[in-house]
Amino acid sequence: MTDQPRPLPIDSPPALAGRRVVVMGLGLHGGGLGVAQFLRRHGASLVVTDLRDASQLAPSLEQLGTQGVRYVLGRHDLQDFRDAEIVVRNPAVPLDAPALAVARAAGARIEMELTMFLRWCPASHVVAVTGTRGKTTTAAAVHAMLHAAGRPTRLAGNMGVSALTQLDEIQADEVVVLEMSSWQTEGLAGAGVRASGAIVTNLLPDHLNRYDSMETYAAAKAELLRAQQPGDWAVLPAGPGWGDWFADRARGRVVRVPAGAEPAGWSEAGLRGAHNRANLAAAALAAQELGVPEAAVRQAVAGFTGVAHRQDFLGTIASVRVYNDTTATIPDATLAALDTIPGPWVLIAGGSDKRLDFSALARRLESDAGIRGVVLLPGAGTDRLIPQLGSLSPVVVDDMDAAVAAALDMAEPGDALLLSPACASFGLFAHEFDRGAQFIAAVEARGLARPPRGDP
Repeated sequence: MTDQPRPLPIDSPPALAGRRVVVMGLGLHGGGLGVAQFLRRHGASLVVTDLRDASQLAPSLEQLGTQGVRYVLGRHDLQDFRDAEIVVRNPAVPLDAPALAVARAAGARIEMELTMFLRWCPASHVVAVTGTRGKTTTAAAVHAMLHAAGRPTRLAGNMGVSALTQLDEIQADEVVVLEMSSWQTEGLAGAGVRASGAIVTNLLPDHLNRYDSMETYAAAKAELLRAQQPGDWAVLPAGPGWGDWFADRARGRVVRVPAGAEPAGWSEAGLRGAHNRANLAAAALAAQELGVPEAAVRQAVAGFTGVAHRQDFLGTIASVRVYNDTTATIPDATLAALDTIPGPWVLIAGGSDKRLDFSALARRLESDAGIRGVVLLPGAGTDRLIPQLGSLSPVVVDDMDAAVAAALDMAEPGDALLLSPACASFGLFAHEFDRGAQFIAAVEARGLARPPRGDP
C-alpha cells in the first residue's frame, strides 16, 4: 500500500493555521517532536497521539509541553483520524495501519515530516541518501565536502536532526543533505515531491520484520528514485544485483560508483574499511554532481573521522580498546566491524529480532580464533542466534551494565571490547542510540580513558 494524497489545500506553512492535524507517533528520535513544534508554530489545531504512554515518552513530552497541543497517549482514538484534515505519520507507523485507513476514508491527507519538508523547502538542491548501511556516514561526508568548498549547506533527516525545524531558516542558495530510511522513502509514493539528487549506498537484508521480502524492502527505497525527474541524478552502487535493479528503476541520470573506487584523500582519512571507502566514494561522486572541486573533496575526505556510534573508538580501559558500534543492527554490519577493527575481540551483541539470517555471523564467531568471547543481550534475536553458535558458549546477561562487566572480565590487554549488536534495540532500550549511551555510561563508570583528540 502507498499513500495517494490529493492536492494539498495549503501552498505554504503559514496556511497550516487552523488546520486539524494529527501527529501519529511522537517518538523519541526527534522527528515527531520537530513535526509537532513546527505545526504548532504555524498555528495548526494539533493532536499528538502515540501508542506509548507518558512515562515512555517523557523526554519528548517535556520538550514539547502542553501549550497548543492535545495528547492521546497509550492508544489511538479513531475519531481523531476521522476529524483530521492532515495526518502526519511517524516513519515507524506502517502504511497499512488501521487508523491511517480510517483517515484516508474520511478524506484526510497522509503526510510525513520529510514529505512536508520537500514540499516547501526553498533550497537550490536537496540530496537524499538512503541504503541499508552507510547512510549517515555518506550524508555527513557530502555535507563536509560542500562545506570544504564554501557552499552553504545543512544536514538533516533520519539522524536525530529534524528537517522541519530548520525549514524557516533555509535560503535558496543552500544545499540540503537528507538521510532517509526506507520507512521514509516509502512515503514519497504519490506525494508529488522529490529530491533532485539521490544516493543509494547499498542494499543488505534488514527490516524483514516489516517487509515481507527483499524485493518489497528494495521497492520502498526505490521510491526515492521513482520520484525524480529526467534532469535529476542518482549515485548508485556498481555491479550487477541490486545496483542494476535500482538503476533500472531510476528516472533521473544514473551515476555508478566503480567497484573499489577510492575518493581523493582516502589514504589520509581518519577511518578505514571497504564499506567506509565505498561510502566516501559515493559522497565524492555526489559532490562532483554538485560542482564541488576535487581539492575540496580531498580536504574533506582527509579530515573525515566518521560519525558517532559507528565503529566509534571511545578509548581504553586497562589497555583494552573500547568501540561503540551500536548502530550495527544487522549481522552484515557486525561482520564489517570485525573486518575493520583489529582483534582479538570481545563482542557484545544480541537483542530484538528483525527476521535476519545470522548464519554467516555465527560461523565467524565460532571459527575465528580472534574471538576472545561473546556476551549477548536478551531478546528474540539472541534466542535465534544462540543455537547457531555451535561449540561457542556465549554469556547471556540482563542489561548493558552486566554486559560490559562480563566483557571486561574476558578481555586481555590489547583486546578490542566491541559493542556491535547485529540486532535491533527494542525491548531493552528506547532505541539504538540509547543502547549506545548506556554502553558509554557503563565503560566510563569503569575508568574509560578517552584518547587525545585526533587519535584513531
